[in-house]
Amino acid sequence: MEKAQRRALLGVTIGHGAHDTWYGVAAILMAAMSGDLGLRNSDIALALLFYQGISSITQPLFGRLSERVGGRPLAVSSILWTTLCFSLLLFAQDKWVLMALISLSGLGSGAWHPQGAANAVIAGGKRWGATASSIFFFGGTLGSAVLGAAAGGFLLDRYGPRSLLIISAITIWMALGFVRTMVPRWVETPERSGQVATGGQANGGNGRLFWSFIIVLLVGTALRRVAAETMQTFMPKYQEDLGVATAAYAALMSAYMIASAVGGVLGSYLSDRIGLRRVLTVSVLLSAVALWGFLQTTGPLSYALFVLTGLLLNPSHTLFMIACQRQFPQRMATVTGAFLGYAFVSGAVGAWGVGLAADKVGLFTMFTYIPWLLLGSAIFGYLGVRRVRPAAQPEPTPA
Repeated sequence: MEKAQRRALLGVTIGHGAHDTWYGVAAILMAAMSGDLGLRNSDIALALLFYQGISSITQPLFGRLSERVGGRPLAVSSILWTTLCFSLLLFAQDKWVLMALISLSGLGSGAWHPQGAANAVIAGGKRWGATASSIFFFGGTLGSAVLGAAAGGFLLDRYGPRSLLIISAITIWMALGFVRTMVPRWVETPERSGQVATGGQANGGNGRLFWSFIIVLLVGTALRRVAAETMQTFMPKYQEDLGVATAAYAALMSAYMIASAVGGVLGSYLSDRIGLRRVLTVSVLLSAVALWGFLQTTGPLSYALFVLTGLLLNPSHTLFMIACQRQFPQRMATVTGAFLGYAFVSGAVGAWGVGLAADKVGLFTMFTYIPWLLLGSAIFGYLGVRRVRPAAQPEPTPA
């Protein structure tokens, strides 16, 4: 990887951490404010659904815009916008004001992710695309875990919501001091040479078969995302209902997200070495087993299994995205935006449904269904990547 590519990857990784800091603190913040604002499980899920919905709808549009006007303007402005929305949210006295501000912050997510993910894959090139993409997501998860869940949870527990303005100052500094100078001005379009053919060409001219595999991948993505979003959204509230201190469950979520970040890098590195389908399927299956173990145990062992679930589950997010990206190399940012938008909204809708049901039967009961969703995701991932994996190794071009 050349110096310019390393700099670009570092820039979008730092920026991802700055932006997703607020996603890491969101569920903890709402759990802590639930008593004062009267937030139910379904209210928390609905607020995040609004956020993910707006992010999902706008990501393909922002992806296409970044190909026209450049990635850097969107990278900087998206972090500043999300920081502004969450800074105002800290003064909210009504749950509908809170929901409105979280919804508007979804515009920042929609603007950030397409150009960032596309720049990361492009920086990795044909050989290390999955690994570079996982490093990009590592930055986002690390920001969510350390600056969001851990630092944000500590500030909330000790000093209250408005102390999170310290986090606002840090993310603004990261946007203006690093992202503005390191993220490439333009999103480059990878050359078709050596890349995966698109449409029917990727599958021997059979366009119907091609789209069948894309649909299977999207179903697997949705099942995996509902499971991940449910744990991210409701584990803080579940711990709050059990009487666990805010700082304690914030630390648990921080450990879960750090493990997720490490797992994403390790899993993607392995996929570049031994194959995407194999790593995706095995990691999701093992995460289902670990989550089942978490639900069957208590105490430190239970927490350890929950953290292990994050380590095993996170690689599949990157690998599902890479599998879809390889089919449309000439519209990398647009396709990335469409995929991430779909993943975010499917997870948010599913989590909202879980929240509605949990208000009636309890969060623990709903958690027991999540391992089955992961089992389905592993099966669909195995079937969907079958025709995608060979395309990662380009055929020799005749002289």
